[in-house]
Amino acid sequence: MERAPTMPTPIDAWRVHQYREGDRVRIAQVEPSPVVPPTDSVTLRSIHAVLPEDAPPSDAIYEEKLVRDAALPPEARLIAKAEREAWPGSEVRTLVNQGPTTNRINLTIVGDGYTDAEKDRFFADAQRITDDLFAQTTFKSYLPLFNVHAVFVPSQESGLSDGADRNTALGLYREPVGSKRAIMPGNYGAIERAIGLAPATDYPILMANDDYYGGLGGQYAITTRSPQSGSMVLRHELGHNFGEVGEEYDGGYVYSGANASRSSQVPWKKWVDGETGVGSGKALVGEYPWKNLAEGPLQYRFNVPDKGPENPQTIQIDVSSVGWETPDDVSILLDGQPVPYQGIFTDDRSFFKVKPETSITPGRHNIEFRENVHDGNNVLALVRVTTYDKGYDFTRDKVGAYPSFNSWNQHVAYRPTHESCLMRDMRSTEFCAIDKENMWHQFLSRVCLVDAVGIGQETDCQGRVQRFVYVETPELPGLDLRWYKVGADGREAEIPELHNQRRWNPAEGEAGSYKVRARFETPEVREYNDRFTSEHAFTLNAPAAAKAA
Repeated sequence: MERAPTMPTPIDAWRVHQYREGDRVRIAQVEPSPVVPPTDSVTLRSIHAVLPEDAPPSDAIYEEKLVRDAALPPEARLIAKAEREAWPGSEVRTLVNQGPTTNRINLTIVGDGYTDAEKDRFFADAQRITDDLFAQTTFKSYLPLFNVHAVFVPSQESGLSDGADRNTALGLYREPVGSKRAIMPGNYGAIERAIGLAPATDYPILMANDDYYGGLGGQYAITTRSPQSGSMVLRHELGHNFGEVGEEYDGGYVYSGANASRSSQVPWKKWVDGETGVGSGKALVGEYPWKNLAEGPLQYRFNVPDKGPENPQTIQIDVSSVGWETPDDVSILLDGQPVPYQGIFTDDRSFFKVKPETSITPGRHNIEFRENVHDGNNVLALVRVTTYDKGYDFTRDKVGAYPSFNSWNQHVAYRPTHESCLMRDMRSTEFCAIDKENMWHQFLSRVCLVDAVGIGQETDCQGRVQRFVYVETPELPGLDLRWYKVGADGREAEIPELHNQRRWNPAEGEAGSYKVRARFETPEVREYNDRFTSEHAFTLNAPAAAKAA
């Protein structure tokens, strides 16, 4: 079987990666793009370059733009022509291949702190994390749109810088020292050079060779190889990067995007069953102490508002820790009485919920954290105390308007669900319906539903040459393919026998103008736009008369 050769085409558009801080712009990388924007320049992403868990985001904004060739600035053109440097000892493997890099979302995992002797360990870690993301529920439905590449670059020393600097390829380091919190980019030049070794990259992941919790959102999604928490961190950070959304947990700094509304008249009403339930409450404690309980117990006092007997208050207490390896390590006391709490006990970072949501009397109360097992690593990372008014709906996955509180305990926005979404609850492996739909819109702004339509020919066993038309698409369940013959007046007449067919053998002498249209529908979307439809026109010429034998 032969297919018509593809002729090289000029570069009509570029993808530009840059940083903006005020009026200053620094271009970091420029690469060809198969997608031509409708105007000279279109912004694909605009996100804080650094988005920590419990600190303000960076002033610098990372931007990704599509720019027509004619509009490409001279400095960007110079960067585009630069040769990519080789990296001795590096290796690139494609872990997931769902289609052409030019029409897929390319996720690139780059390891840091892996020595030459640990190359196999890196690729095993990258495969495990890829499976955690796509084989489970989190990103499973989006898999046909993705390619995943893993880039190994050798480090001189194994591990992650934490106080004492290690000689690693990318220079990742913990901030603050000794914490299980942010992991910061170190050598930006080396990071970009390593990412550039992949066939293509839309979203880069940096994975530190470390067994404990840590990460960052922003330009790079940063995590560790930790079997306990590496995938948990990455799901959340990719949620930021894929969906261009802010936090849903309380105590953060950025509440924006598809999962945040300043008004209770939320924009996601299409996902609400019946009337929109509006939750109300008050954040009473929101602290990131990051204190080792070996230094002594910690107490927090709070005052539950009195809203009358007709509006009893319900309390919720959330705790995060490091090093609480058994239920006996630490006691939590509410008004001097021990209370049970649930979560995963580990020497890594953990997230706990103190007893089910229950009513609490108005007035002054206190919560205390006391170490019982003196092993030196019982760290209290976070404590949040929130009360909710009567009628607050705690039903899992229930969509409504739920209040979010910032790091100053101020009500700043409404989110779609109470806490079933992993953008709020780090232990969750699923997004809420609004985040899922938003990601389909984001992804299909990058991926066309038709990879290619081509005309080829093949010779049968009797030596007869026959034409065929083929269409290549992502393997998305719910993708509907229809073929049309287009008349001279532009009217389309569907060819019903070709419905959902990816290959067509035209009859001998068949000629004219045709079109194939792909439309995608999924239960995860309720509001569609033109991104969910792609079409491709082509012409069949009448075949030349066969020569006499």
